[in-house]
Amino acid sequence: MARAAATKPKAQERPEGPPRVILLTGMESDRKHAEALLFLKQADPDFADFDAETLDGSHVKADQVLGAVGTVPFGSGKKVVVLRDTQQLDAEDQKRLAGGLDRIPPSGLLVLHTGSPIVEDGKTKRGTTVSTELANAVKKLGEVRDFALPKVEDLRGHLLQEARRLGKTLDQDALTLLSQLPADDVRHIGTELEKAALHAGDSPRISAADVEATLSRGPDDVIFKLCDAVGMRKSKEALAHVNMLFRGSNRPESVAPRTLVLLARQIRLVMQFRYLGEKKMAGRNAQPVSAQVAALLPADGAASIISNPRTSWMADKYVGQARNFTLPELEERLEKLLHADLTLKGVYPGGDSPQAVLQRLVIELC
Repeated sequence: MARAAATKPKAQERPEGPPRVILLTGMESDRKHAEALLFLKQADPDFADFDAETLDGSHVKADQVLGAVGTVPFGSGKKVVVLRDTQQLDAEDQKRLAGGLDRIPPSGLLVLHTGSPIVEDGKTKRGTTVSTELANAVKKLGEVRDFALPKVEDLRGHLLQEARRLGKTLDQDALTLLSQLPADDVRHIGTELEKAALHAGDSPRISAADVEATLSRGPDDVIFKLCDAVGMRKSKEALAHVNMLFRGSNRPESVAPRTLVLLARQIRLVMQFRYLGEKKMAGRNAQPVSAQVAALLPADGAASIISNPRTSWMADKYVGQARNFTLPELEERLEKLLHADLTLKGVYPGGDSPQAVLQRLVIELC
């Protein structure tokens, strides 16, 4: 008797009609979030409490997700389930979810929302994106929308186009300032451009002064200016930034640790750029950073800054700051940072006032 031919499992096929599963991926978190909110509106607004559901990938299982999106909607719209941080599902659950996507009924819509992937040394860190199996299943059965960050050149072109729409031209220095803003929120950059255009008034051009005058500055922006003042050994300017950080803050105990972390990072980067400068791998007429030297530096350190087109412009700044210190002086400043950290934690006396600790520290660092 002839052996019956083995039957292959039936391949998943894309259902007819609108996609029933959509994966939102990429670095631009603000646009991804806005897109997810739009999908939730596909549920009947009169029954939104039942038919629009948001789940957290770190707290659910695949069966719960599939069960939720498979529920018959109460209203006339769809049963919409947004799964936040889908990448936080464990590997087995991502596999089970991939295998169950073809069971989503026409009345259901599953939106797989992901956090921003973490990139180290040019490679995406494992566990910060969904599995290849799940991504491929969505491609076959639904739709993948990639919200990639605009390239520096694309962002500059976008800003120039938006300025023309506002009836203005952008000075080169103004364009550089806006291009250096975090690109994970393009709409925020557009808002900053509009404010600068209003400040320019009747002038046909937006200058760097217009941008500086209207730019929204959060606490981290002040901290970064403080770090640069320390790198340039401008104690008076650094103290002014410390005072600005604590002005109006009702939680000074939370300001100091964040500032200390970034000050320590600044000193470490200055040390690394001093080392690269001595190797002729940073600064004018610099050679590319060799693989051997890059392996000696932290993954998110000076070599990464130089190799990344978005941050390479910062190399000259750090090289210039590195010339202000000898290596023994930088080593001494790391000791000062450690002492300040222990003072804030109460190990050493004098930590009652976080502002006073930071004031003393920046004087010692400059």
